[in-house]
Amino acid sequence: MPVHQPRRSGATIGTRVLFIALVPSLAVLVVGAALSTYLVRQGLAANGFAQDVRGALDPISRFVTDTQEERRLTMLRGAAPGAADAALTGQDQLDTARRRVDDSLAALSGTADRLADGAPDGLRRSLTFLTESGHGLPAIRQQIDTGVLDAWRAYHVYNDLLDQCGAVIQGIARSAADAEVGFEQMISYDLFKSAEAMSRSHAMAVRAVASGLDGTQFHELAHQLGMYHEQIESVVPRMTEQERSGYAALKQTLWWTTLVAGDNSLMNRGPSTAPANFDVVQWESAARQVGDGLMRLYVSHSRYGANLATDKGSATLRTSITAGAAILVFGVLSILVALRLSRKLVRRLRELRGETLDVAHHELPRMVATIRSGNRIDLDRQMRHLDYGGDEVGQVADAFNTAQRTAVAAAVREAETRQGVRSVFLNIARRSQVIVHRQLQVLDEAERTVDDPEHLRTLFQLDHLATRGRRNAENLIILAGEQPGRQWRHPIPLRDVVRSAVAETEQYTRVQVTSLPEVSVAGAAVADIVHLIAELVDNGAAFSPRESTVEVRGNRAGRGVLVQVEDQGLGIEEPALTEINQMLHEPPDFNVMALSAESRVGLFVVARLAARHGIKVSLRESDFGGTCAVVLIPADRIADGADSAGPSAEPPPGGVRMIGGRPPLPRRERQTNLAAQLVSGLPAEETGPVHPEDERLRSERRRKTMTAFQQGTRQGRGGSQTGQWPDPNRRGV
Repeated sequence: MPVHQPRRSGATIGTRVLFIALVPSLAVLVVGAALSTYLVRQGLAANGFAQDVRGALDPISRFVTDTQEERRLTMLRGAAPGAADAALTGQDQLDTARRRVDDSLAALSGTADRLADGAPDGLRRSLTFLTESGHGLPAIRQQIDTGVLDAWRAYHVYNDLLDQCGAVIQGIARSAADAEVGFEQMISYDLFKSAEAMSRSHAMAVRAVASGLDGTQFHELAHQLGMYHEQIESVVPRMTEQERSGYAALKQTLWWTTLVAGDNSLMNRGPSTAPANFDVVQWESAARQVGDGLMRLYVSHSRYGANLATDKGSATLRTSITAGAAILVFGVLSILVALRLSRKLVRRLRELRGETLDVAHHELPRMVATIRSGNRIDLDRQMRHLDYGGDEVGQVADAFNTAQRTAVAAAVREAETRQGVRSVFLNIARRSQVIVHRQLQVLDEAERTVDDPEHLRTLFQLDHLATRGRRNAENLIILAGEQPGRQWRHPIPLRDVVRSAVAETEQYTRVQVTSLPEVSVAGAAVADIVHLIAELVDNGAAFSPRESTVEVRGNRAGRGVLVQVEDQGLGIEEPALTEINQMLHEPPDFNVMALSAESRVGLFVVARLAARHGIKVSLRESDFGGTCAVVLIPADRIADGADSAGPSAEPPPGGVRMIGGRPPLPRRERQTNLAAQLVSGLPAEETGPVHPEDERLRSERRRKTMTAFQQGTRQGRGGSQTGQWPDPNRRGV
């Protein structure tokens, strides 16, 4: 019957999808229009700024050159204020230089105003400070003419003004929209600093030639000489090829040689006037030529950077117009496409919704109910397949098909697995337990009636194999999630628990139990801990050489008792060791273990037993190169021996200790694989009373057996030495 859904107010899915499709499209259109406007404006601004920078190049260069000349003439006039030689100190030359500075400053002011309109705040401040400083030159000149400012102080005033020019050049580089343009304009700034340092050194040298220098002034001369040489050399690798060639040619000229020779002569002379044979006119001419050459390098690279900025700005403008138009077109097309696709999508979603609701509310519950009732179903015939093509909607339909098929198949497998696997495991385990129990009874009866040492040895081997068979049956029970049959009610000493575990192993004569703490294990955990340690000991013996021993030792720990089982085998590689420890800490599902390439049933059983009692088991490399299994029994499974069943049993289980510490000869009696305390700790229904007459006969039989054993000691030892032990390289549990 159909499922009636409650009516809900609000927009339908068609309206919502249409809204979802149109809102982004409209948003794209609006954002595209705004972004197009922004890009075009940015492109126009970048292109306009590049044009302004290129237009400001010549005014800045003229102002710098004229100001440097006025500074030189001012230093010369201050050096010899009363000299009559017009070639050196003529007022006419100084007045002419000042007029040129005023003209270049007027041209620079107009350019600076245009450049400041589109410039960042930092550059705008530098431009404003430069023009204001330039307008203060008339007052500075008046102070120089009246003697208020001497030549040395006037030198620093002009330096500050030219430093403002450098700040403008540096600000232009930092304001570049393109990283490459900014890099090239910073090279121009470095060339400007070199040319300015050369001009300063020339101005100081003029004063040195005329009237000498004091110590501070001589230090300034030396500093500027060194700076312009060092600065230009550091910039050479970053110049253009043409500029490098021009600089190399400048260094080969007579002007460069004359200037360098004159500078060296002044530096060697020290803070005093030039020597009498110093050719001032030739040196001055050389200084002007070299200074002009350095300024040409600065102007050349500045023009190169300005042209590059203009090209980049034009490209940015074209790109901005193209991108803006493309965004607008894309916005309009997206609206049209969204309208068409949204309607088609809504129709398909409505159809998918109807079918999936029908399957979810009717067909799937009906199939699950059929499975739970125990009836079989045909997935191919009884399950509806939704087909909506290969796009995302079709993939959703396919995912729903897969989900419902997986859910039904999982329900079927789960029901079959729960019903079958558990019963199979338990059935096999219980059958094996019954058979092994009867086998042990038969062997016990045979051992009581046989006195021949060789026959007893054979019976003991059979008895031992049967004991291992019982442990394998218990492994199946543990894997099935059940408890083995053996249980103890009272605490048992740890030493007896360990010895009982050793007695259940195949090669128990190779196992050496050393120091163990005097504690007892809670009765509820005794059987599982015996089983756990036996699996670890058996595994250690199987994977170590036949002549080596397996050592079991223990001690108290902060959180319980630590038992270590250490062999002398080949060890385990690190990746495999990590994988095994992970399994021991987090036991996987049995299906995962069963499908593994290496099942490691014994270790899986150890992991299950450890998880049951909160025991932590881990493997690590031993000091002998083998493997050491570390078992941490928690404190809540330790009883400290207060209620133990009695003292530890001597000799070790599984045999009689011979004279000289030799391995025990085989001799098995009923339940001698357990320590005496474990036997005494068994429930009453498992250990009944012994009749006195039976005990007397048993004692007599033991006396005869021991006599036979003593006669066959040498033969027994020879058999144990020539017996076939397992290959240490074979796979263990």
